[in-house]
Amino acid sequence: MSNPNWKQLNVAVVGGGLGGMAAAVALRRAGHKVSIYERRDFKVEVGASISCAYNGGQWLREWGVDVKRGKPVNLMKLTMRDWETGKILNQYDLDHYEQDWGLPYYMFHRVDMHEMLLECATSPDGEGEPATVVVDHIAKTLDYENGVVTFENGEVIKADVIIGSDGIRSVLRKEIGVIPQMRSAPQTCYRCNVKKSDIEKFGLMADAVDPAIQFWGGFTKGDINRYYKIVMSPCSDGEIVSFYCFMPTEMTNHTQEGFVFEEVPVSDIMAGMYNRLDPLAKGLIEHSIDRMPWRLYVHQPYPYWHKGKTVILGDAAHPMMPHQSQGACMAIEDAAALGIIFGKEYDFANNVEAGLAFYEHIRKPRATRVQAASARATENLNERIGFTSLSAPDAALAAKEGKLTVNEMNEYKMHDHIAKEAKHFSNLFSSPQTSPKALPSA
Repeated sequence: MSNPNWKQLNVAVVGGGLGGMAAAVALRRAGHKVSIYERRDFKVEVGASISCAYNGGQWLREWGVDVKRGKPVNLMKLTMRDWETGKILNQYDLDHYEQDWGLPYYMFHRVDMHEMLLECATSPDGEGEPATVVVDHIAKTLDYENGVVTFENGEVIKADVIIGSDGIRSVLRKEIGVIPQMRSAPQTCYRCNVKKSDIEKFGLMADAVDPAIQFWGGFTKGDINRYYKIVMSPCSDGEIVSFYCFMPTEMTNHTQEGFVFEEVPVSDIMAGMYNRLDPLAKGLIEHSIDRMPWRLYVHQPYPYWHKGKTVILGDAAHPMMPHQSQGACMAIEDAAALGIIFGKEYDFANNVEAGLAFYEHIRKPRATRVQAASARATENLNERIGFTSLSAPDAALAAKEGKLTVNEMNEYKMHDHIAKEAKHFSNLFSSPQTSPKALPSA
């Protein structure tokens, strides 16, 4: 039922990556006026594969996103291989995934997914006022109480709500006073791509284009430690095969957290135990392009995600190791929560701070659980969603042991969760004795 007191908000999204674009789509669909401010031109978007399981894909469907525009590959299995021989050690079947959940398990190329969300956010077609986009705007300072952002180019903007989706090195996170407690991960990563045309041209591993996420390594084997791991998957309608190549952190000289937009020679990847990698996988990497370092750090959960009229989401709020393939889905869920909470069924548009506190109340426990599980999967590949059910050896036992399962991720009903908590939360927040930071988690 629509709330007669609902009002349209002016929303500033600072950071136009996947999370920022998802937030723009969700809040546009909720009826708000959205402006997106991005620090750089979108032409430098990083070309890597992005997993989008049902818990993310359901929101793309609800928002009316043209998923075909993103050229996804529909995944059919997860395959675990021996580092040296490529022998299949374990396999999680996704043949019935779409039948079970109503949507495929999508694998996107990051550039395609970003363009898909950008188009949905800004297109004149579809429900809501099209979002506007401004590039070359780097946030400098924030007045979170009054909703004012000053950019390095001197421009100052004011909004009813400011969303910090500015990534792992978030300026807005710093401006609301959140100081990350973090440590260097024991594992670093290089990302690269192989063109399907080169696979055919050079006669490389033919089943690299199979609709699967394939893993090499991830376990200690003799003198090869568990931090040597490869995650490979096709994307962009199968025209690109994307690699995440992991190795012990001491094997890299890159120190800055997050993505580095400077290509490295293939020799940087083919170091250490990569000389003993399955020859079929090695051949693919040797013919790769777009080889970029990705330095990883492990973050402890942040004490809070919002202050005044400002809130953070995605990597700015809950950066996690990549080993559950849930980073993009968690950002999409964040965006979905904001769209529902500030939608016409509720009164939070008239009390922004209460709405942002409620968003944190709803989202933080689930995102923190995935964050912790992603760190555990760094040490043990059997902690990865899907493989957890095989090693347990069933989903019920895996859940009992505290492991993330496909069922836990996909059975979650955010609309129901928000509806259940909203009335109690609103009453609690309106009490003069209760401060936003003292509110209980969902």
